[in-house]
Amino acid sequence: MDRPWKGACSMKKVLSMIIVLLLSMALTGCNMQSLLGGLMGSKEKTSSKSSQQEEKKIIAVALNQEDPNKDMFLLGIQELAEKEELEVKVLTSKEQGDANALKDAKVLIVQAGEQSFLKEAEKGDIPILALNGLPPGVKAKGVILPDPDQTGKLMAQQIQGKVTEGQVVYLQGEAEDAVAQMNMAAFKQELGKNPKITVHSITNPPQSETIAVQSLMEHLQKNPGQVKAICAKNEKLLALAYELLRSMQLTDKVQLMGGQANSKSLQRIASGSQIADIDTSPYVQGVNAFQWAQKLMDKQSVDITQSITGDQGEVAAKIIPVKTVTTENLALIQKSYAKAAEAQKELERKKSESQTKGSESQGKQKSTEKSSNEDSGKEQSGEGKDAESKEQGQEGSSSAQGQSGGQGVMPEGVSKVTEKVHTEILREYLDEKGNVLGTEKNANDQVRTIPPEMLLKEQQQQQQQQQQQGEQGQQGDRQDKQGGNSSEQAKQGE
Repeated sequence: MDRPWKGACSMKKVLSMIIVLLLSMALTGCNMQSLLGGLMGSKEKTSSKSSQQEEKKIIAVALNQEDPNKDMFLLGIQELAEKEELEVKVLTSKEQGDANALKDAKVLIVQAGEQSFLKEAEKGDIPILALNGLPPGVKAKGVILPDPDQTGKLMAQQIQGKVTEGQVVYLQGEAEDAVAQMNMAAFKQELGKNPKITVHSITNPPQSETIAVQSLMEHLQKNPGQVKAICAKNEKLLALAYELLRSMQLTDKVQLMGGQANSKSLQRIASGSQIADIDTSPYVQGVNAFQWAQKLMDKQSVDITQSITGDQGEVAAKIIPVKTVTTENLALIQKSYAKAAEAQKELERKKSESQTKGSESQGKQKSTEKSSNEDSGKEQSGEGKDAESKEQGQEGSSSAQGQSGGQGVMPEGVSKVTEKVHTEILREYLDEKGNVLGTEKNANDQVRTIPPEMLLKEQQQQQQQQQQQGEQGQQGDRQDKQGGNSSEQAKQGE
């Protein structure tokens, strides 16, 4: 016997199940859509943020302001940065205390810095490249320094040529300095070849060179006539030792030898107050520091096979060859240092002018646009120079478009743009007549990736600059014409 009510109940159950399933799918679909939308939005924000970070690459530099060769270090860094169009932010001791000092910095090249400042860089995962020595208390990614063994050996060889017996005092600097320890070890080993010469080393706490000089004075007083030569790791120690010898009237009896050639020590060699010094190539150190920093920013591998041990363990090291400066090659080295000093001044002058022009351009931009709109009627009438300057402005704009490929011009399907950069530095050593006596060549090949949108932005900026120049030229011509009209009116009045 059929039971229609059972069939009806079954149909109701099926329909109710379908309704529940549809509601569930609808609700789930909404949640999934919301979730996907959130993820896509987050991805777009992340992509936009990373693109902005790629556009701005800053190398922060903190140098020892008391180092006599700081301008040479900086010149090597800035010259390459200018060619590569990268920004270098030079931080003073005061700026290092600012919480935003390392904002947008991708690498920190440091020669000297406060411990808290270095720790802040380490905490922010900013790679630290040490210049001319290792900073204490932080783990550097690498170090660029003059060959410590060769420096100590060459210093000792110059002493051997002047001293046959007696005491030689070596002002080592900071006792915990790993580079100074290596200098001292090589110095002692070389002088140890003559058993008649004894070496007495003097160290000092950090930034306390006067303590070392006080110890030197006491040693000279306790050993009258026995000290035949004084050597110093750096210029600051050697300059203090020289002043001490002058005050004790011992400049004619005690030889001076340095380990860090600079403009002042070269003058002492020229006057006979110092026998020799070591050229540590500060410019070349700066060049190598920049090249290393650039590779770190571009996530490229660095071919470094040497290392030194500091208080934080093994650190990769780029060792720069050194050479002795004596009276024989003094004129050549002096000219090289003088040219570098002039180049640094010129670079700073250009930078200052660029900053001044940039601020003036921003201030005048609005007034230029306003005056351009007011005089648009006169320009359309084609009066004399106005029409000519307008044509020149248009020619400049079209020229910029031709050079950059035009506004927004980019081949279809481009997702990545690469540039192959070949950097070559040739350092020449000249005599007094300008003849080249020797050269040093440094070359580096790099491939870097540039976002296409960055190139389009650069093209647009170039075109805007050309248009502004055309507008400024038009404004200048109008002022000349107004001046001419005023003088004519004045003549008529007379």
